[in-house]
Amino acid sequence: MAAAVKSIYATVTDHVQMVGYREIVETNGKIRGLNGLVFNDSDGSVKIMVSGPESAVSEFIHDLERVRPDTKIETKELADDLNLPYPFGRVVTDDMREISDRLDKGNSLLSSQDIKLGSIDVKLDKLDGLSKLDTVNDSISGINERLDSLPERIAEAIKR
Repeated sequence: MAAAVKSIYATVTDHVQMVGYREIVETNGKIRGLNGLVFNDSDGSVKIMVSGPESAVSEFIHDLERVRPDTKIETKELADDLNLPYPFGRVVTDDMREISDRLDKGNSLLSSQDIKLGSIDVKLDKLDGLSKLDTVNDSISGINERLDSLPERIAEAIKR
């Protein structure tokens, strides 16, 4: 007896943009051997169309909820005769805009790190004042040497 086939259409919202979410969905779909596709919608959500054995589709959705519990997944069951592509894949639209957005995000992250490193440099520059302590330390060492020889010098002065 063949396993029951289930087809669903899912809308995923909250924390799904610029975090590699479509890759997570695609990878999980391929691992489970499901048919389907995932894509970004213009409203900022991620849409998923998936079909396969009922248990595998249910586990697929459960895995997505577990991997990213900060998302909200709404599903609708679709007609059984839906012929989705195999293997599960990602639909990419407006590649240049997406690449540009990701580069902008990367530049922003690098800039924030640069600012943090700059403040560390300033703090390290202030620590350069500690080099004066080396001079003080040398002076103290000289005083210690003279103090160490003081008993001998006193003994010589007494002999005279």
